[in-house]
Amino acid sequence: MRGRIGNKLKIFFLIATFSYSSLEAFSQFYVGGKLCVGSATPTTPTLPNAQSTDCSEPTAFFDTEKDATAWLWDFGDPSTTSDVSTIRNPRYNYATPGKYIVTLTRTVKGIIQAPVTKEITISTPPKQPLFFKKKKADTTLCDGKTLKLDPYLLQSPPPGATFLWFPKGQTTQTIDVDSAGCYSVEVFDASGGCSRTAQINVKFCLQESGGGGSEKWYFGKGATLDFQTQGSPAMPKDTLADSGDLFGDPEQPSPIFLPADATKSNPIDSPEGAAMVYDPFGSLLFYTDGVKIYGKDDNPLAAFPPLTNSDLGGTNDATQSSVIIPKSSCNECPHHLYYVYTINRTTGLLSYSIIDLRRNNGNGAVVEKDIPVNFQTSQRLTAIRTQDETGYFIYSHDSGTNTFRILKIDSTGTTEIVQKVGMAFNDATSEKGYMKLSLTGAKMAVAISVGGKNYIEVYDVDQTTGRLGNSPTTIDLGAAPPNVYGVEFSEDEQKLYVTLRGDPKKGETSYLYQLNLNLKNPVDIANKKIEIDKSKTQAYGALQMGPISGVGKKFIYMAVDGSTILPYISEPDFVGNASIVGYQPINSGFGAEVLGTSAFGFPNVIQAKPKQDGEGLSATYQGTCQGLPTVFSTEGICSPMKGEITWDFGDGTAGSGKSTSHTYEKSGRYIVKLKVVVYSETVVSKNVNIPILKNALKEKCKEFNVIDTLYIKPSPIINLPDSAFVCVIEGGTLLLDPKVQRAYNPAYLWSPTKETTPTITISALGNYSVKATNRFANNTSCAATDKIEIKEGCEPRLFAPEIFTANRDGLNDVFELPNAHITDFELRIFNRWGEIIFESHDPDTLWDGTYHGKVMAPMMYAFVVSYRSKYFPYREKITRRGGIMLVN
Repeated sequence: MRGRIGNKLKIFFLIATFSYSSLEAFSQFYVGGKLCVGSATPTTPTLPNAQSTDCSEPTAFFDTEKDATAWLWDFGDPSTTSDVSTIRNPRYNYATPGKYIVTLTRTVKGIIQAPVTKEITISTPPKQPLFFKKKKADTTLCDGKTLKLDPYLLQSPPPGATFLWFPKGQTTQTIDVDSAGCYSVEVFDASGGCSRTAQINVKFCLQESGGGGSEKWYFGKGATLDFQTQGSPAMPKDTLADSGDLFGDPEQPSPIFLPADATKSNPIDSPEGAAMVYDPFGSLLFYTDGVKIYGKDDNPLAAFPPLTNSDLGGTNDATQSSVIIPKSSCNECPHHLYYVYTINRTTGLLSYSIIDLRRNNGNGAVVEKDIPVNFQTSQRLTAIRTQDETGYFIYSHDSGTNTFRILKIDSTGTTEIVQKVGMAFNDATSEKGYMKLSLTGAKMAVAISVGGKNYIEVYDVDQTTGRLGNSPTTIDLGAAPPNVYGVEFSEDEQKLYVTLRGDPKKGETSYLYQLNLNLKNPVDIANKKIEIDKSKTQAYGALQMGPISGVGKKFIYMAVDGSTILPYISEPDFVGNASIVGYQPINSGFGAEVLGTSAFGFPNVIQAKPKQDGEGLSATYQGTCQGLPTVFSTEGICSPMKGEITWDFGDGTAGSGKSTSHTYEKSGRYIVKLKVVVYSETVVSKNVNIPILKNALKEKCKEFNVIDTLYIKPSPIINLPDSAFVCVIEGGTLLLDPKVQRAYNPAYLWSPTKETTPTITISALGNYSVKATNRFANNTSCAATDKIEIKEGCEPRLFAPEIFTANRDGLNDVFELPNAHITDFELRIFNRWGEIIFESHDPDTLWDGTYHGKVMAPMMYAFVVSYRSKYFPYREKITRRGGIMLVN
């Protein structure tokens, strides 16, 4: 099997990845996949995974006899009796290397045919290549260094092994790397049919990236539509934000994508279908009209031997005749293999070819082509990245039926779902119109003209499985011709734009309509359709929002056959007529100029998952209130290289480490600085571990210093005491006043009363708290909380009269001392010579004016009374002195 590319292509259901052999007579069959040993078992294409954890694959078989209805495969493995299968496309794992005779006996039109055989050679995979002892590795170096990659470092490679590197297609055992990127090597055994792969992501510390390109569309006869962005000024930094980024570029608002003057034409010559694919950086890789395939230099891609030409065998006069998607692979760099799905120009069958970008010195080449996927003809193809961004869904529609085929292709393989849903019909001309997915893939619209009527079917799509909903909205657009053709969703997916393609030579009128899907009822949608444009001299074609990649405001463009100008809708989310949606007919001189001439179709455009490897020194902050912690965090730079990280907080203090916290005692603006010194390992540092030396044994790679400003907002200060007292038993109240300082547009919230006034009056015991919040213009705030405990507390009281009578008349006969909330009572009364004539320790035991049983002479008597507060016993004892007049 010399010359096999050995790609780790996953095989599922009706999809199979086959050898490079050209299509033989229908008496033969395809053999594909890796011709490597596995475990001796047949496998079923409906299993969810076609690849083991070590990336081994079964050998795949596919009967190319279209009319066959039954099969009996014998895989020629004498080690087992289970080496048979009865399906069209079985897979089989051989456990032992060697030569095997595979025999297929098929049934065609009820007649068992003579057996056909093919000899295959099964090999043992080569020893697993590794980088840093891993199948998938990552490394970071100082910029300016060179890294030698050797998958068999310090060991001998397998005998007879050959090598193929990505991205430049080198065939040596080692390569030297001086630029960042993903590098993978596929190592083939001596037969060339069995291989293993390893990959490594290489980063150079803050190396300038080469950048990418911008999307453009090729279609029609050499037509090119370029795009440009119209940006707005950077959004000013929100200085009052509670959290945000430091040291990064200002946030840019989403741009508007506008049509631009095309700079060059292209060799596409297609009345309808075309397809283009862009790499993760946005650079064009290659494109096709379904018949020929062109590289980014506009020349036909090379064919990898034994192929003699790169013509795909497809067609360009089907509505959506081709689509290109990247293939994910095990232990390989993503996006170096691509599937090109086309509709065979002879049979109308859905087929695919494989482009390997490693071939032809990294410029790419067709390595396999025109391999049938299924035996149903199709007129339209569309694709979208899966919701988890790990693969792609491809949708095709079988001619003259309501059968949809949904292929999911990702790193685990390829699975197929077949759904019969929607209108049932048997008319080979019924699917001349487009089939389009919405921007998110949540909806799909299908244009159908059948039985002299135009219909649109709108499906909900399960974005996890790709399945179409079983109850589409079917919209009747009236008589055909003109025939419904182009469909495109608005960005909010609530409006659908539709073209009816008329033939001016037959006096037919073309129409552009807006359908409001918010109306839900299909009759209402049809009756309330809004005419955007119509023409008896122009034939309207496809509709497409563009560009496909990028985030920003996009327009919907309409193809017009034979035109060098494309009209577009600039406000597709609006509901209304041409002026409301921003549309003008091209006969007014309005539109996007293209080099070349438009036809009816637009290209299916796919961009591989955008690369997000940009690495710069940045940090975040959390918390910007005075007196509260502000947390600074950074991931450093050039990970996993070690770095020393130091912070200058701008108030005379500093910190260190990836994450640190600091409390600012004053509000205001501060200049924050971050310094990162990056070190790379040396031979000594890798082998000597002395913690006290830290980075002294390493090589200093780079030093980064960045600076930014941070505003610390004022926080309020609340001045509530810890506790206060209220004489609740006597109906007392208390005014609580927090006496807030540093208030800025403050708001208050008291608990548990839920009052929002600056002060409150309370009359119940318990715990109270107040939250004072400074409110700022951007809806951020700084708050402080304080609490107070309200306790029962009545002030002591005692009243001493000035006179009393001791005449026993029952009125004012004793020296009474009315009191409340006292304890430790003590009363002494003295005569004129200072002698104690009465003493009491009980406020209820009072002097009746006698001494030793005799009433004392009327006169003034001195007294001393002392007591303590019942509620505040920690206070000093209260002593009062006075005189009491005794009257008889």
